[in-house]
Amino acid sequence: MTIKATSVLSILAIWVAAVTAVVVERDAWWILIFAFLATGAVGVSAWRRLGLSRLLAIAGIWAGASLAAGSNPDAAWVSIFAFLATGAVVYSSMRRDALALGAGIVAAWAVVGVVVAFKGEEASWMSVFAFLTAGALANSSGNMARGLSGVLWWVIAGAIVLIAGSGWAWLCVPAFLLTASSVGFSDFHLPKRIEWDLFDRDDDRDIVR
Repeated sequence: MTIKATSVLSILAIWVAAVTAVVVERDAWWILIFAFLATGAVGVSAWRRLGLSRLLAIAGIWAGASLAAGSNPDAAWVSIFAFLATGAVVYSSMRRDALALGAGIVAAWAVVGVVVAFKGEEASWMSVFAFLTAGALANSSGNMARGLSGVLWWVIAGAIVLIAGSGWAWLCVPAFLLTASSVGFSDFHLPKRIEWDLFDRDDDRDIVR
C-alpha cells in the first residue's frame, strides 16, 4: 500500500489555505479545527488516487474558505462547510479526470470567498449552497456540462452580489439549482470523431428536404 501524491497535495492545499487565513487574521484560528477534520477525511483514504479533479476541487474549496475567514474572522465558520464539502468530494463518484466538475466547485467557493471579502460576513451563508453545489458536481461522474454550468451560474451570481450588495446573496440558491440541473449547457457535447462522408451517396432518409 502506498500513499498517493494527489492525497498528499490535497492535504497540503488544506493547510496552506488554513494557516494563511490565521496568519492574516489571528481570530480566525478555529478554521484550523476543521482543517484538521478535513485532513482526516482525506488521510483515511490516502492510498486512493484522488486524481487532479478532486485535488483541484479541494484546493478551491479551502482557498475560498481561507479568503472568507482571513478577511473577516466572523466568517471562519464557513470552514465547517469547507470540511463537509471536502468529504463530499473525497468520497464521491467523481472521475479523476473530470476537471470541468472541479472547476465548477472552485467557482462556487471562489465566489463565496470574494463576496465575503468585499461585502462582509453577512454573505457567508452562501457557503451552505457552495457545499451543496460541491456535492452535486462531485457525484456527476464525468458530466462536463454540469461543471461548466456551475462556473457560469456561480460567476454570474457572484458578479451581481458584488455590484448590487450582500442583499442579493440569495442568488446562490438558483445558482446551485441551475448547476445541479445543468441548465445552460445541457446540450453541450464534444464530437468524438470525424466521419469521412466525402464520397457517400444519399439514401432517401438522408436527403434534406
